[in-house]
Amino acid sequence: MTRAQGSLTVLIASAIGSTGVLSQALAAPASGAADVVVAVSAVVLVVSAVLLVRVLRYLSRTPHDRTDHQPPP
Repeated sequence: MTRAQGSLTVLIASAIGSTGVLSQALAAPASGAADVVVAVSAVVLVVSAVLLVRVLRYLSRTPHDRTDHQPPP
């Protein structure tokens, strides 16, 4: 497993977990603590989604196009 594949696994788990926490916080009665949980889980979800897109774009390239597989000059 490459580093990018490992990152992909961690980011998928993070996105799934933050989605579940966000869903539970939105269903909870209104309170200051629920607001904080909604804000934090929403930020984690957005960051995870953006990084997932970056990793997926990297993994979808051909090995020749990846910078880490090119020989040094």
